[in-house]
Amino acid sequence: MQKFTQEQLMLYVYQQASPILKMAIDRVIKEDALVAEEVKLIKQSKKELDKAGKDGLMSPSTLSLNKIMQYAKKAKS
Repeated sequence: MQKFTQEQLMLYVYQQASPILKMAIDRVIKEDALVAEEVKLIKQSKKELDKAGKDGLMSPSTLSLNKIMQYAKKAKS
């Protein structure tokens, strides 16, 4: 049975895997319940991260942005 790294599975989930890698993972998912479960968990995590981003939970606060801007002004001078 072929083994895949976390990085390869992430590429697959984010649809950035090469066609050959995608075909290999598609095949193994059908044959190996552990790999299928791993991909399922990564997809669930991606969905939660996407939702958090849409809800504004991953945006910096106004205070953080102001501090960055102040720092940038000081660094320029």
